[in-house]
Amino acid sequence: MADTTILVPGNDSVSITVGETLTIDFIEDCYFCCDPMQVDTFFPQLPLGDHKAGKTWSGVAQQSGTFQFHHAPYGKECGQPHRYMDTGRTITVGDGGS
Repeated sequence: MADTTILVPGNDSVSITVGETLTIDFIEDCYFCCDPMQVDTFFPQLPLGDHKAGKTWSGVAQQSGTFQFHHAPYGKECGQPHRYMDTGRTITVGDGGS
């Protein structure tokens, strides 16, 4: 199994399998956004919320699923309008089923 790293903000999507580790490197201060109902796809849970540049999160995929994620400016919540919304980025675990 391979470990995978993504940069946030960034523009890459990833596909991994259950049991693999995903690392998120925050390269700018930002708010990490994804569906809160899917944070348990990883252990520990995906890191919703504000993160400072230089922070790293790592989690092990626990179940199959596919979901979109994006970032918002630091201090802004996901639902607020912002010019940095990055749609189309996905994390796919396994076959993408849930």
